[in-house]
Amino acid sequence: MEINNRIDMPYDELEVGQTFRSGGRTVTEADVVNYCALTGNWIEIHSNRHYAEQTRFGKRLVQGSLTYSIMTGLIQFGPSIQANYGIDNLRYLKPVAIGDTIYVTAEVTAKKEKDDRYGVTTFLMKALNQDGYVVQRSEWSLLMLRRREDLEALLAASLPTEKR
Repeated sequence: MEINNRIDMPYDELEVGQTFRSGGRTVTEADVVNYCALTGNWIEIHSNRHYAEQTRFGKRLVQGSLTYSIMTGLIQFGPSIQANYGIDNLRYLKPVAIGDTIYVTAEVTAKKEKDDRYGVTTFLMKALNQDGYVVQRSEWSLLMLRRREDLEALLAASLPTEKR
């Protein structure tokens, strides 16, 4: 398997069935604590070791929304992405613990043209742990520029040129 985690092509160049795969990223104690502070999500299962040890899991768990956020960084979406169109069927299938390593696959499962300039691409996103178990899955739809020339025009208009 190869790591091909950058989706930098426009809508028209993607094909249903095309799959992207990331390398791994280990979720750390710092990630969890920083996410607690950033979001205010200090739920005991994430932030209180003593409490978490008394639960069915026996240890602190990583927030599901943090796992999802890590997923969206492991698969890198380029500038053809114009907007998040929606997340459907998000499921937390197995717990993620501090110290687990997450890998992501993103498979193009559907494409729908919006108009002559934009299309919506749906990806089946899966997070796998270091043991190969799917810990989280969802269908993520993104509004994308359709054509390479539109993407190049956008980049040309938005990137500054050096002046002397």
